[in-house]
Amino acid sequence: MTRVRKNLVPSDQEMPDQGMNAAWEHLQSEAVSLVTEAAAAGVTLRVVGSAGIRLHCPRPGPVMDQLGRPAKDIDFIVPQQHRKGMRRLLESRGYVADRDLLIAMEGTRYTFTHSGHGTDIDVFVERLDFCHTIEVRDRLGVHPVTIPLEELLLQKIQIVEMTTTDVIDISVLLATHDVGGEGGEAETIDSGHIARLLARDWGFHHTAVRNLRRIRDDGGGPAVSDLGEPSRGLVRDRAGRLLEIIDAEPKSLAWRMRDRIGERKQWWQDVDDKEATY
Repeated sequence: MTRVRKNLVPSDQEMPDQGMNAAWEHLQSEAVSLVTEAAAAGVTLRVVGSAGIRLHCPRPGPVMDQLGRPAKDIDFIVPQQHRKGMRRLLESRGYVADRDLLIAMEGTRYTFTHSGHGTDIDVFVERLDFCHTIEVRDRLGVHPVTIPLEELLLQKIQIVEMTTTDVIDISVLLATHDVGGEGGEAETIDSGHIARLLARDWGFHHTAVRNLRRIRDDGGGPAVSDLGEPSRGLVRDRAGRLLEIIDAEPKSLAWRMRDRIGERKQWWQDVDDKEATY
């Protein structure tokens, strides 16, 4: 089901007047402009990462500013067949490709820097391939600007060693979006979709559950103390509810076979620092 969220760009009244927010306003405007222009050219482009969380609805942005979550760059994902169109669009807007990374990543990832204002852009092709792989190709039509809420959350809970900014992103997402069983609501995280994906992949499941337990047990910890207890309570409750739904989902035969090995074998992919940044 296609879920469309209107009013993606927060009004001035919803945005706090801070220096870091001025940087985010530039990135926000550029991200929406690029997605819109890409669509007009027949190119599917969707925002991922922290910028995707901020753009998905107005509420998370001010909270992330309050927590000191910096706005640094814009990350996108594109279908494989739209790579050339994406590159033409970005280069026509003054962005210059990092050719060394393009060669090293064999066309699966692009990095651009604007020759004028210096904005950095990363573009992933069809999937987010880090500690664990998230296939996004068939989900790019769910939302008109970003990848879906479920993938926004998955891309954070797949990280084996979460940083403070990862904890902030997860906590803000859970504090501002309810967790539902089967989706259907535009701003509700479809926990059933997440549970089904993890029920097929023991390694991803193991990392995600471990991270969600951490969030559930300490409500995000000191990194999100400024959220206030009511919001931190929502974070704990929603992480706990998501864990229950994930646990209840029947597991595949491959999952059960891998579970017998457990942590005796590495369950994640090694990712170098540059590839892991998003």
